Amino acid sequence: MPINNSGSFFNNFQNGFNFNNQSMPNNANNLSQIQNSPVAPLQNSVPAPLQQQNQQTPLLNVLTNTVSQLNSTVNELAALNEQQTINMVKDLLKFPKQFEQLILQLTTDAKLSNRQTAIFLLASNMNLPQLTHLLQNSSKDAMSNLYKMIANYNQMGVRMNDEQLSHLTKLISFVSAASNSDTQSLKTVMLMYLPWLPLTDPEILKLEIGQPEQDNEEAIGLDSVGVLLSTKNYGNLQSQILKTAEDGIKIEVISSETFPLKDFADLMKLESKRYNININFDFAQKTEFNKDKVEKTETEVFLNTSPGVNPFLLLISNALIKNVHEIDEKENLRWQEKEKNENGKS
Repeated sequence: MPINNSGSFFNNFQNGFNFNNQSMPNNANNLSQIQNSPVAPLQNSVPAPLQQQNQQTPLLNVLTNTVSQLNSTVNELAALNEQQTINMVKDLLKFPKQFEQLILQLTTDAKLSNRQTAIFLLASNMNLPQLTHLLQNSSKDAMSNLYKMIANYNQMGVRMNDEQLSHLTKLISFVSAASNSDTQSLKTVMLMYLPWLPLTDPEILKLEIGQPEQDNEEAIGLDSVGVLLSTKNYGNLQSQILKTAEDGIKIEVISSETFPLKDFADLMKLESKRYNININFDFAQKTEFNKDKVEKTETEVFLNTSPGVNPFLLLISNALIKNVHEIDEKENLRWQEKEKNENGKS
């Protein structure tokens, strides 16, 4: 059954969703409010495994691992790329490296197999207030951890330049300011695990927690996540991820005519095998989703989740966005190589 896209969420996109005209909170005001207000203790809200990890991750390990992975000059740490910078921010926040690990630590203290993990998460809801408290407390400690890290760097004979320090401080301040609401907390965490999207750019990813498409009979009463992507090379892509009654999921996609749906399906099937969960696909292609004449510099993302915020569907949406980005970047590299070769011949 093809996607029923008559609901308001998808209509916004097909009728020319404007990524640039959406109102966003004032982060500077939010940061001021957070810094001047007490932060609730975490002991009763964070599962034991996350508390244990926070206690068992010595900051010196972060420093040693970071320095060993980078080429440094005699006295100065080499420039960090965006992925390395966000990984350092995660370390300072004491967040796990993988999104799946964070989801599990927020939902269960059990050690589950992949199949058991998927079934458990499909039947769960995200505890967004708990995530917000975690982000508030972690960002409060992260600035202190940053200065401890700098002191340890100095002891190791390595210094961080002012630009890197300023960027890390800005990122931590942004995380702190974003933790004033459940929706902003979830959005910020999603950005942290999509590290090629600039964390501090509020326009690059938009997230809303709303209702499933009421005109789609299959979506009524079911958890769902809608994903709208505006890519560099393939125009727009619209997807809806639905939880099915058979402990599986369905991924519906409408894309441009040039988007390689087979490559996308192959990548998503790897997620199916990883969790031993059934994924059904429903694909359609439309000319109106073809690439715009104005070339985009970054992939833009609009995420809509049903009120329950199903953690497994969030995991799959994270994988879907990454896979579309990977396909888009490969095409970008192919065109760059083609232009390089053509320029070399001329």
